[in-house]
Amino acid sequence: MAQDVNHYIATGKDRTKTISGQYGDLNGICLFEDGKFMLYGYATMVFGSYVFEKDYLLFYPDRLPQFQLYASHNPTLGDDVSINFRGFEEGKTFVQFGDNNMQPLFNDGANCFDFPYIYEQSQPISQLKFSVQKEDFDAEPAYQTFHYQNDKHFNDFIAIYNKPQRARANFAAYLYLTEDKRLAISLSNYGGREGFLRENQVAPTQERWLEILAMKKEYESAGSIEPMAIFSSAAYNISYPDLEEYNFNKATNQYISKSVGDNDQGSAQDDRFLRQYTKEPLVPKQDKFDIKAATAPSLFFSSCSQSDESYNHIKRGKEKVK
Repeated sequence: MAQDVNHYIATGKDRTKTISGQYGDLNGICLFEDGKFMLYGYATMVFGSYVFEKDYLLFYPDRLPQFQLYASHNPTLGDDVSINFRGFEEGKTFVQFGDNNMQPLFNDGANCFDFPYIYEQSQPISQLKFSVQKEDFDAEPAYQTFHYQNDKHFNDFIAIYNKPQRARANFAAYLYLTEDKRLAISLSNYGGREGFLRENQVAPTQERWLEILAMKKEYESAGSIEPMAIFSSAAYNISYPDLEEYNFNKATNQYISKSVGDNDQGSAQDDRFLRQYTKEPLVPKQDKFDIKAATAPSLFFSSCSQSDESYNHIKRGKEKVK
């Protein structure tokens, strides 16, 4: 921070209070008095923590794991298994079912995606493995594998791949005063050298700042960037319901809205009928994975130029479903 900024802001614990506020308009960063921040912009909303380091600010975004796996016992499936794959189209990803070979999720050059992507098979799965290509500009591409042992015999899964984001990498910043004595911030990752001007002075009556604080409170009320459980309809539409509005049906292992009538069966898309999926552990391992040994073709196929051959639903041993 420039010398004049050091005179402008407070010292000690009051520093975060002095600099708190919204920097930028449609995109930028919000600094909060408790040492938290929110980076925002087009399709971006990242929370994390920041600290002072001499004349700089160091930012540590909350990070998602590369893979997340949620599971449930679904009585309607019997011995069949269903897996919904989310986000796997964003990277060079692979999956292994039981003792089968690794298999790419999508074909090379996949595009024109048609969600959801669902895999089914007619026998239980003892274990799952996920793998993703790591991009390293200083070395040959490597692959990291994540293992899951299905000891609880779940049969309904939601698997999520979170592609590493630039917005979730650690970054630094410095504060400065403009010629007209407005406080501004220059980030090492976004906004260029000019950075972002502070848009408000954190007046408690400012409506926009109150909305930002409400978003922060909602995020923190979840307790974690990686929830211990998620809820989904039969069509794998994820939601976060108020369970006070639902009854739990033990026979079907479902949460059913209190608004549902006795003869109302709903539909696959209906969020009045929800199943809870609990977070399952994935163990990262540095397996030697030879991409040449991966089974071809890919699990799913998606292509704008070959739309008639594209499919997003496969039943092992049965015909592919468009």
